[in-house]
Amino acid sequence: MTITPRYGEALLWTEALHRKQRRKGKTVPYISHLISVSALVWEDGGDEDQAIAALLHDAIEDADQTHASITKRFGEAVADIVRDCTDTSPDAAFGEKEPWLLRKTRYLASLQKKPLTSLLVTAADKAHNAGDMVMDARKHPAMWSKFNAGLEGSAWYLLRMHQELVDRLPESRSVQKLEEAVQEILSSAVYQELVPQGQPTEAWTQSYPERHQS
Repeated sequence: MTITPRYGEALLWTEALHRKQRRKGKTVPYISHLISVSALVWEDGGDEDQAIAALLHDAIEDADQTHASITKRFGEAVADIVRDCTDTSPDAAFGEKEPWLLRKTRYLASLQKKPLTSLLVTAADKAHNAGDMVMDARKHPAMWSKFNAGLEGSAWYLLRMHQELVDRLPESRSVQKLEEAVQEILSSAVYQELVPQGQPTEAWTQSYPERHQS
């Protein structure tokens, strides 16, 4: 496992791109998430390109970068992974996003066609986000309201994400972390209050899109 000065360069650029951003509903610098995702990729056996892509995985979606601008700095392999981690339409203007359920449903459907090199980064991203949500919810169960889909939609997306990733990356540490977080969310008292009596939790969770179609 080799590290070159490219990784340091990527870290510096990541900091510049996301300097003013914060984690949703927090004062925590957004770069904390990006560094954590990169660390999970290293720990999961990823290489330098994947670790760099992990640092930059939100650069297209949230920092006004393009596949071309990332390729110019770090090569096409890194840029391809970042593009694979992006759920916004390439035709959308910067700062504009399609409806949440549309983006997430489309992204889930695309995972079977994405290469394992990209999925390792996706798994790390979702694992860190899910773990962070769980830690926050332990202290503040009402915190789910800050997310576009709330608790119900977030549970659906993370459950479906795990189901898609576990078949492709059965030995991934990040996928295991994601599973642990999903199970804690589904078994939490605040989520169980949402599940209709007599209905299996996972089956009801997976029906979220049908229940929320516009």
